[in-house]
Amino acid sequence: MSHGDDLEALCAVLSEETRACGALSGILREEQAAAIHLDPDAIVASLAGRRLLHERLVELAVARRGLVCSIAREQGENAERVTELLPLLAPEPARRVRDGLRGLRRAVLEARGLGRQNALFAEASLAGIGQLLHILGGLLPGARYGADARVAASGGPTNRIDRRV
Repeated sequence: MSHGDDLEALCAVLSEETRACGALSGILREEQAAAIHLDPDAIVASLAGRRLLHERLVELAVARRGLVCSIAREQGENAERVTELLPLLAPEPARRVRDGLRGLRRAVLEARGLGRQNALFAEASLAGIGQLLHILGGLLPGARYGADARVAASGGPTNRIDRRV
């Protein structure tokens, strides 16, 4: 591949990474909505989508690093990161690569922010469930609560919860 071809390929990879990060943000928004609406099928579907996009992003990152190394090597230099490559490029190609990198950074920041929001929401939800189970355990000692949120009381009437609330 020639220097120009590698630069075109690098810009294309940056563009594809940006699109994949945008798709990941969409899936993270769907995951958020599914968690809020307690839709386990949609949550599982979003997790599968996230896994596929993660694999694609890993492939693209490997391709990007390979192109950066190749372009730098053609100029007798070493570089592994796009930011290390930029000073080695002529002004116009550097501008195109810099623009692609800016778009990718924006997309990555958006996806990371949504991922953090989802993690915080899941953590808060689990903490709330833990508190509820602790309260219910005090009202009905010895009871076990299954994943389906059904109470399996160990002897005695289960209507004690109603009288105490």
